[in-house]
Amino acid sequence: MRITKSEIRSFRSLSQKKIREQDQKFVLEGWRAIKEGLNSSTKLEIVAVLSRYIKDADYARIIAALENRGVTVKEVIESELDQIADTVHSQGVVAIAHQKKYSIDQVLSEERVALVVAADGVSDPGNLGSIVRSADWFDVDLLLLGRGCVDLYNEKVVRSTVGSILHLPIVVGVDLPQVLGKFKESGFGVVAFSGEGKMNYTERPSYEIEVFVFGNEAHGISPQVRKVVEHVVRIPRYGKAESLNVGVACGIVLANARAQEDRKKG
Repeated sequence: MRITKSEIRSFRSLSQKKIREQDQKFVLEGWRAIKEGLNSSTKLEIVAVLSRYIKDADYARIIAALENRGVTVKEVIESELDQIADTVHSQGVVAIAHQKKYSIDQVLSEERVALVVAADGVSDPGNLGSIVRSADWFDVDLLLLGRGCVDLYNEKVVRSTVGSILHLPIVVGVDLPQVLGKFKESGFGVVAFSGEGKMNYTERPSYEIEVFVFGNEAHGISPQVRKVVEHVVRIPRYGKAESLNVGVACGIVLANARAQEDRKKG
């Protein structure tokens, strides 16, 4: 079935943050993200696919799975896809997905939360996407995005998560100073990472339950958050690079934390 002009307008409107917030929807691009959508509880509303993929036996199973889930699959031509895809690398498929909303209390009540990541004013879409992807890879229990972070459903953020956005409980618009204070009162170790930290991150005190805070690319941890955290630590530099990308830093820290857990388990 061919896509309609109205459906094309729906896709295009979601490039605007205010429409994403109003409709509680966003755009997914690429076959890998679509497959991740099928493997998650995310509701996919409509999928637009280039004609050649609909006729390709290799993609028939995915398209059939979408239709079995009740997802509307529409055929598009190149010129229509160019109107609705944010990138020329959309792989010939885009979808409208429904946002999943979480609250901190909801997540804490539904599962044991031991490892939390908080982003304090991370503004680059690629960096936030890397943090989401690393948090998913290392099975973080909860991701908090403080006020001032780039919009989670920005097309570049979504694309750079490569589907991980669909798997994690993520709470946006968090008042980090207040919320981190509550986590600390509940027994969490709250640790911020900064090149200005006096202590090596591998030498930080060990906590059974922890919150790791990563700051803005240019300004680091905000003064308000810095007042709340218990420790500000650094990842040591061995080479000559001026700084470390915040998304890379998050991956390093989470890998180390999981390795420490594995060693304790023997």
